[in-house]
Amino acid sequence: MGMFTRVNRFLLQHSLRKRKIPLKLWHQTIATLPMMQRYTNTERMHLRLLASRILNQKIITPVKGFKLTESIQVTIATQAAILVFGLEHPEQDMSLPWLRNWRQILVYPTPFHNGRQTTFSEKGLPASWGGFESGETHYQGGIIINWQDDQPHPLRRHANQVLLHEMAHKLDMLDGDTNGHPPLHANMNQQIWFDVFSVAFEQLTIQLEHGIKPAINPYAATDPAEFFAVTTEYFFEAPQTLQRALPDVYRQLSLFYRQDPLRMVTLK
Repeated sequence: MGMFTRVNRFLLQHSLRKRKIPLKLWHQTIATLPMMQRYTNTERMHLRLLASRILNQKIITPVKGFKLTESIQVTIATQAAILVFGLEHPEQDMSLPWLRNWRQILVYPTPFHNGRQTTFSEKGLPASWGGFESGETHYQGGIIINWQDDQPHPLRRHANQVLLHEMAHKLDMLDGDTNGHPPLHANMNQQIWFDVFSVAFEQLTIQLEHGIKPAINPYAATDPAEFFAVTTEYFFEAPQTLQRALPDVYRQLSLFYRQDPLRMVTLK
């Protein structure tokens, strides 16, 4: 092990001694999260630090009688840490800049009614939808999820990651718009991102218009913002499905999240 690696590991372990997730609870939690299995031991140390920092800076609030245990809190914080693992470096910057536009996660026990009524525009198109939701977020405000859908489950070919979906919306909102175009890194090409996602979104729309069953959740065709959020779910839970169906989208998400789930599995 090189000197730089040893120093980094020492600093990381030193940081973890302060307000850290207890080791026993951490191991019990990550054992229930299949997505955690693709990370190395060193990466898990970083994730533990990141999840601990999230717990210290964000508020997780149960509603409608939901019983929020320590284990559930750690699970939610770890899910959030997985999404931003390649973006945040709490051992260098404790402020969590990629999570700066929200402070609270509300947790319902089951899907919840959004309190709206279904309305239509003059052209007969849906303008507002009222009904039950798995999760929700707004430009100003926190994140809402339900534990029935968000709790850990075996990885599926058709992804379902409620918290990651809503957090993707929050990343999308960081540049002021909710349009499926989050603030990209300096080494990424804005035009390539736009072209790749526009073509993929149009292809999905055409498939649905012709009655072709798509490889990903058809909800992604709602609008470009939902397309980004849904493909984020697939990137983390079902990367094989996304890479086969939309390889260019997978590549752009890998550049953005600075992770490569398929390669991580191979290296393990």
